[in-house]
Amino acid sequence: MAVEEIVYNTSVIAGADLSARQFHCVKLNASGHAVLSGAGENALGILQDKPGLGQVGAVCGLGKSMAVLGAIVTPGQNLTPDADGRLVPATGNDAVVAVAAESGSAGDICSVYVLSRATSGAIQKSILSIPVKLSKVANGDLLTSFTPGFPGRIVKASLAVTDPVTTADKAATLNLEINSADVSGGVLALTSANCGTLGTVVNATAITGNNVFDADDTISIEASNVTAFAEGEGVLLVVLM
Repeated sequence: MAVEEIVYNTSVIAGADLSARQFHCVKLNASGHAVLSGAGENALGILQDKPGLGQVGAVCGLGKSMAVLGAIVTPGQNLTPDADGRLVPATGNDAVVAVAAESGSAGDICSVYVLSRATSGAIQKSILSIPVKLSKVANGDLLTSFTPGFPGRIVKASLAVTDPVTTADKAATLNLEINSADVSGGVLALTSANCGTLGTVVNATAITGNNVFDADDTISIEASNVTAFAEGEGVLLVVLM
């Protein structure tokens, strides 16, 4: 459901008839007036109302706004204007002006986080890397309430073995949480067998949902079903997008 949490609105005179362009991306023309953003162009923000030529319109330059989509988008994707000022996934050197807060298709009005940042538009990924001594893993939190500080989603988790396990019949199950709610999928089953070779990468199950976080949300990693390891180390890799 599309909702708004406006942090900053500004008033701008419309340099064209924008009465049919509510929730589209607008930029400033050479006269400092609002006109529709073109494909891949930077934007002042998202138009909130329906001004005609010469009338004053409100533009959201920062916050959570409703926006008209021009293609299929998924939460966490970087977005750029298309030729009609609608938001679509950014690629190449497109200006990134928002991040998708929810899924939608062309013509839908959905919530986005307005950023207005003129950077390369390809979706950016980061990897949260956590060294893990397996002998220290016990039932409970392995990581408690880490705040990334940006919106996105968790897309993958793995453990890279840096010191092999040699004692048999040890195990632990790791799962990911956002604000203490379990991510769907992303379960990492560690055993003596799959952690017994240096350099092995143990992958979690596929992440299928409940994996979207906002800038002020927290990520935790919980261990369960632990049969305590006697040795072994690895690096837990969590891919954020």
